[in-house]
Order: sequence, then structure tokens, then C-alpha cells
Amino acid sequence: MIKISLIFYILSALLFINGVVLAARGNVTVGLYIVFGLSICCFIWARFHAEIWQLTSSGILLCLRRLVLLGIAVYLLFMGLILSYSYTNVDYGEDIMIVLGAGVTNGKVSKVLQNRLDAAVDYYSKNSDIHIVVAGGLTRQKDTTEAAAMAEYLIANGIPKDIIILEDKSQSTLENYKFTKHILENKHIDFDSVVFVTNDFHIFRAKKYAIHCGFKNAHALSTRTDLFTFIPALTREVLGVIDMFLFKLK
Repeated sequence: MIKISLIFYILSALLFINGVVLAARGNVTVGLYIVFGLSICCFIWARFHAEIWQLTSSGILLCLRRLVLLGIAVYLLFMGLILSYSYTNVDYGEDIMIVLGAGVTNGKVSKVLQNRLDAAVDYYSKNSDIHIVVAGGLTRQKDTTEAAAMAEYLIANGIPKDIIILEDKSQSTLENYKFTKHILENKHIDFDSVVFVTNDFHIFRAKKYAIHCGFKNAHALSTRTDLFTFIPALTREVLGVIDMFLFKLK
């Protein structure tokens, strides 16, 4: 029988390698720090789990152990909830497409954002009677907006310029929807249903925000996340979902 310690040593090593690959790519985010933190925790547990279990067997430390286990259980529950929504449910009859921003560097869309835009181009080939909103404000470099870079990419890939609407002020998913709704209302564009384009791990939160902002009939176009990015993105997304429930949906 495989020892629990060996499993956690392996898990620690895999998480550490995952973090190193992401750091080498320049993908330094909160998710990256979480991955390294999990790697360290797994290593400590593998090396000292017997001692830790004995130390926390009574008194206040026992209560602390139970709180930690409860926190882990809640975290895993949220992960399961997020994953249960990570699918596409479009009918190719939607009136508006909203492509949610996901990072631009030196005026070029990130790989994650490129995947979303490629999905938008593919969708357009099946339903060309649609307006496409590209949503995202200024990037970290302050040199361009996500919306401008996204529009440039779509036009280069055959999407007509006159159906693209730029929402270039937002700095979050919630603002993506709020500002998009305002633009559509100002342009007097009527719509019955919308499709939002984002990564699989982001569907749950994006759907909640869409409904919250008045897009009641919102469908998801899910794009896959590469293996090395998925774990940090998912762990970070749990924090985003908790923040949404505690502070944003009020």
C-alpha cells in the first residue's frame, strides 16, 4: 500500500514544477503564489504529518485542526461547484456576444485571451447575425486597452469591424457586464439572449455576474485552459467566487 506521505511528496513536486513553468512563462499571478504555497504545505504534511496530528490532538490546537479541515472541505466544495458549470450551452441563436478580457501584453492578446477570441470567431461562422462586444479596459502597461487589442485580433481573423463594440473602461468581470449593458442601452440595441465567452473555470462566476447585471438569458461559450494554467487559475477562482458571494452580489 502506498504511504500517504509518498502521495503528498509527489503532489508537492508536481505543484512546484507547475509553479516553475508558470514563472518561466512570466505568468506571475495570485494563483502562482497559491500553487507554491500548496506545494510547501504538501511537503510539510508529507514530512511531519504524524507529528502534526499528534500535536493537534487536544485543546485549542484540536479546534484549529478542525477549522483547517473544514476550510479545506469548503474550498474543495467550491472547486466542485465551479467545475460543474465549466461547459458550453449556446444555441447559436443569441443576439449579443460578450468576450470577457483576459490579459494583453505589449498590445498583443495573451494565450488565454486568444483562445476566447478564436472561440468567438468559430461561433461567428455559425451565427453571423450578432453583435460582438469586446470587454476590457487598460492593461497593466497602460499602453492599450484589452478591448482594442481584442478588436484588432478579431478583425485580422475575418470579423467585420462594424459588428464589434468596444467596452474599454472595465477592470473586472462585474464591470465588463455593467459597462456593456450601459453601452447597449445607449446604442438602443435590443436583444433577447447573450452569449459570454470565457474560460471553463470562469463560467460559474461570469454567469452569476451576467444575471446580476440584467442579462437574464445568458449562455456560456466555454474555452479550455491549458494544464499548467488550470490549477492556479482554479484555486484563485475559488477566492473570486467567495469574494463575489460576500461582497459583490449585493
